[in-house]
Formats: sequence, structure tokens, C-alpha cells
Amino acid sequence: MSSSLEAKIVVLGAQGVGKTSLVQRYVKNAFEPANITSTVGASFVTKRVLDSTSDTIVRLQIWDTAGQERFRSISRLYYRGANACLLCYDITDEQSFEEMTGWLLELKKNLGEDEPLVIHVVGTKADIVALDPSRRRVPFERTIAYVAEQLYPSQTSTPPATAGLVQSPDSKRSSGFWGQDVGWDCCHEISAKDGEGIEEVFRVITRKLVEQRNKREAESAQRGTTRRREGARSSVESAGNEGTGSFRLGNSDKRRSWLGFPPGLVNDEDESQPQTAKRKARCFC
Repeated sequence: MSSSLEAKIVVLGAQGVGKTSLVQRYVKNAFEPANITSTVGASFVTKRVLDSTSDTIVRLQIWDTAGQERFRSISRLYYRGANACLLCYDITDEQSFEEMTGWLLELKKNLGEDEPLVIHVVGTKADIVALDPSRRRVPFERTIAYVAEQLYPSQTSTPPATAGLVQSPDSKRSSGFWGQDVGWDCCHEISAKDGEGIEEVFRVITRKLVEQRNKREAESAQRGTTRRREGARSSVESAGNEGTGSFRLGNSDKRRSWLGFPPGLVNDEDESQPQTAKRKARCFC
């Protein structure tokens, strides 16, 4: 039996990096050049996908936010409740890469450091570099290092100068061999123009969101089991006093029992039940 999940994804980045083109290619399989239109504030689209590994139907709500500074205060309103983020930059524009840190800090500020969030860094316009490599301004190694430093600072180090990168003659993407234990699937280079790598970006994010949901459910179920065991233990202990006519109020159990009745039979609160939370393109895999 399949399950379902709803998730909100925000797409952030500087103006003109191609956020809207990325989203339109994924949802409608259409290409909308970044220089044709500019997003005002934010807009969103939805798409239902199936995570075949877990047989889960996931409804993605994808929010495309404006990159212009004058819309920043408005865009912040749309971060709330986000489960995942695509942090975008243009691989032919170093300034757009530099601006990512500001977007990331703003995102964390509005969501809170403790909010569970899936973050992927996406370099756009890979098709331009495929045709003319001299137009590249951001090496892929730099993106890998950025992910390590910004997203996993306590778990890994920056990649060595010898980090292996190999480009297939049949693809515009490269594969990296460094960092495969931590964050290796968070870096992508994509092309909205020809659709290269975009499906993979959302497939990996969807898989992670389902895994997060499953983990929360397992933890919730474990807590529920622990509470039930503690409740049963308390009942057994109380039953041992049956017939004594005692009135008992322990430090660790503020519920009262009279004449030895188990706490569950005397003004006892309902046990909490487990709740279900609603809650890799050049990519190196």
C-alpha cells in the first residue's frame, strides 16, 4: 500500500541564474530563458512524483523566489515551512556564486538553525560551458568545497587539490570522487535549456524527504513504545499494593491511585499516540 507526503521546496539564487527556467523545465518540460521574464516576489507550482523505493507519492510544492534585492523582504515570507532548498548559481557568473552565502544565511535565519532542511547546490547553464569551456567562471571543485564548508562543516574537510573529476564525452556533467561519504550528492550542474540533470536533482531530494519522514515516524513510534512500557510497569507496581487502602503520589509519577487501582483506571491521562509528520545536471554520484 502506497503512502503519501507533501513537501515544500524553495528555489533561491541571484537574479538571472535561471531559477524559473529550471522549475519550468522540471514541471512542464518547457524552456523559458532567464532573460525573458523576471519573477516578482515568488510563485509556486506543484508536481506529484513517485518515490519508487518506498512506494510513496510525494506532492512537491516548488516555490520560485525573486532574485532582485528589492523583492528580498517579500521573498523571506515564502521560506517558512520549507522542507528543502535549491541554492542556485550561474556557472558562468562568479558573482552569483558569491551571493549564495547570503541567501543561505537568510534562509537559516528565517527557518531556524534546528529546522531539518535538505539543501542542494545547483550550478545552472551547463550547456553554455559545454559549447565554450572558456566561459566557465566557477570550477566544479569549488562547488564541492562550498558544500563541505557551508553544509557539513563538522563532518568533513575541503577537497584536496587532487580531487578526481571526470567528464563523460556523452554528457555535459562531471562526476566527482571526493566527499562521497558526506554531501556527495548535494552538488549538481544542470541545463534548463536541454533538461540535463534536472530530473536527477529532484529525484534525490524527494528520496531524502521520504527518508526524513520515515525516520521521524520510527522515532515517534519508539517513543510511544517506551511510554507504554513505562505505563505498564507503573501499573504492575501499583497492583502490588492492592487491598492496602493506600494513597500514593510518587515523585516520578504525579498521577494518583486509590485502593491500589492501577493509574490507568483512576483519572489517568490518555497515552500519547505516535504521530505521522508531514513532513543527484552535473552531479557526482
